Amino acid sequence: MTKRTNQYFLFVFLYFILCSNVLSWLLPMIFPFVSPMLLNIILQCIIFIPLLIIYPITEKKSIKDCYSLHRLHWKDAFISIGIAFFSLPFLAFVVVLTSPLQPNIAEEAMVSLSNQNIWVSLLFIAVQPALFEELLFRGAALTGYRHLGWIKAMVMSAFLFAMLHLNLQQALYAFLFGCIFAFLVQRTGSIFASMLPHFFVNGLNCVSMYFMSDQIGTPEHLSIFTQLFQVGVQCLMFFPFLLGLFYWFIRRHPAPVPHMAQPNISGEKIWSASLIIMVVIFVIFSAIFILPSLFA
Repeated sequence: MTKRTNQYFLFVFLYFILCSNVLSWLLPMIFPFVSPMLLNIILQCIIFIPLLIIYPITEKKSIKDCYSLHRLHWKDAFISIGIAFFSLPFLAFVVVLTSPLQPNIAEEAMVSLSNQNIWVSLLFIAVQPALFEELLFRGAALTGYRHLGWIKAMVMSAFLFAMLHLNLQQALYAFLFGCIFAFLVQRTGSIFASMLPHFFVNGLNCVSMYFMSDQIGTPEHLSIFTQLFQVGVQCLMFFPFLLGLFYWFIRRHPAPVPHMAQPNISGEKIWSASLIIMVVIFVIFSAIFILPSLFA
């Protein structure tokens, strides 16, 4: 089963890269009067919807089982969003730490979209990723790897989520959030435990971009050590709240729900040719982003 899941996600990688490149060139020609933002929304639908339809069919399982479409208690929704919010300084720390290797790609994308309608931007930046990415990685990936045990399933879903970003900087904080989101889903048994915080984080960034657009970016006179110190202080301030929320959450859910915690009886190995190819693809794309900075 591990080999089959790896093969599916290799298909995801190749399909994602192919569609992203071909359709970003083709769609403006087909719809010349449609705005770039709406074209991006169409592109995301074309990429993700077929992938999400294919998985339950190939696995011969119900959509509800594949994607953990179960109700979420309001307290768990509140805790999940709180955990995501108090994790943000740690995400910022990763961005600052990797800034000498490459610019903040996510921030640059936000700036380029700052003149778009805020509701359309929210759909593209917050709604679509929270829906499509969570169904794919905290749904399909966790389902596909759950026979390995909950820890390996959590790490693998986060690892694939990180690699699909195809650059080192975003991959590092995507892995951090991927582990957190997978943990929340495994303990509650509901995909909404990751959808809601994912939407909240991206939506918060989107709204901040509009109301503080003149403050986006870090003043160039601040050294990386100063930036790390400032963000590090925020991390220390937020850490007790983050720890408290995790404690509250674990008290509510001491262990993963049974169907998310299957023991690795088969003794299957994680690595296969498909996974190795994905890693090679990720390394190549990461190098494309990093090498210009190293030789600048």
